Amino acid sequence: MFNQVKTKLTILFTLSLLCLLIIFIGLLYYLISREINDKEAGELLLYFKEEKSDFIEDLYENERLRLKYDPNQTMFYYVFNQQGEFVYGKETIQYLYSWIEQNEKTNNVDSFTKRADFKQNHLILIKKPLKINEYTHGFVILGMDITGEKHLIQKIAWTLIVLTLLFSLVYAFLGNYFAGQVIKPIKNAFHKQEQFVSDASHELRTPLSIFYSSIDLLMKEEKDNLSPFGKEVLQDAKTEVSLMKGLINHLLFLARNDRNQLLYEMKKINLSDLFASLSIRFSRIIPNTIQFNQIIQSEIYFTCDEVRIQQLFYILLDNALRYTKEGTITVSLTLKTEKIIITLKDTGCGISPHDLPHIFDRFYRADFAREKGGAGLGLSIAKTIVTAHGGEIYASSHKEKGSLFTVIFERENKEAS
Repeated sequence: MFNQVKTKLTILFTLSLLCLLIIFIGLLYYLISREINDKEAGELLLYFKEEKSDFIEDLYENERLRLKYDPNQTMFYYVFNQQGEFVYGKETIQYLYSWIEQNEKTNNVDSFTKRADFKQNHLILIKKPLKINEYTHGFVILGMDITGEKHLIQKIAWTLIVLTLLFSLVYAFLGNYFAGQVIKPIKNAFHKQEQFVSDASHELRTPLSIFYSSIDLLMKEEKDNLSPFGKEVLQDAKTEVSLMKGLINHLLFLARNDRNQLLYEMKKINLSDLFASLSIRFSRIIPNTIQFNQIIQSEIYFTCDEVRIQQLFYILLDNALRYTKEGTITVSLTLKTEKIIITLKDTGCGISPHDLPHIFDRFYRADFAREKGGAGLGLSIAKTIVTAHGGEIYASSHKEKGSLFTVIFERENKEAS
């Protein structure tokens, strides 16, 4: 149990750290990319402001379709007249003009700033109108190759990701170690508590049995000498001792289960016959105000510990009977797609949504249940038995409308041993 808790804590904290670091890297990548984009766009705008007059002047002096190629320059530009016809320009990437003409020249907006990809190159482009005194002479598309910066950012990001993974592995190892150290005193205290519960349960069984037998013997031998009040007191004491014996047996069951000392005698039984027999016995003690219904599919076989399954059946039925004053209790046993499904439905007082998630916890009792007696161990034992047989147990309920308990077993059970 503690190893599972330690592992879960380590995984939870490691994944939390990993997610935070990945978010940090993503945010850092975005901010750096945006900073570079703003910086390069600012340089292009500054270049445009400085060269704007020359662009307009050369627009009328240069021959059309004059394109220079200079790979050593950092910026490229393409100047177009009012009709959108290319006049002249300078490019740093060969054949880029053809792509600009197809993709960007026909863009109807007067100006833009954007990032684009051409072949293996990453570009930043801006489009600006060539205006003087509100008269538009044409427009220019300027750009810059930012492939180097882009690759540098990506390389930094991948380096950070690799370092994050390595750091997370180291963190997981150290976290697992320190979690183990932190859990040690808790683990020791828990094992001492387990040992105490187990020892106390063992030690109390014998004196309680003697006490119970003594009361029983006294009631038989001295029944003629006891006053009605004395008989009532002895009967109350006998009842309380019976309840205490039940509580101790429950505690001993759970203590042995926690210490993996419970042995299950697994054998293949006819579950249908067992449930039919148990239902007949149970129907004899049900008051007339409750209608008991059985829906038991025949010839369902299951490999299990018969005594423990019988105990599970009694716990669920006793729980339903305890909280149902009148109405119906329905038990069903069916086989669907190789799954054995056991349901027990009642029309009792139900369980509140606040209490429902905790009903299988040890010693947990809802406020209304405190008036009904019990120590809050029955459903915990039921879940222990179901889990030991590789099954699952669920509960659903509506306040004042009743509860439904569902147990699901795989037909070929392999969990219990």
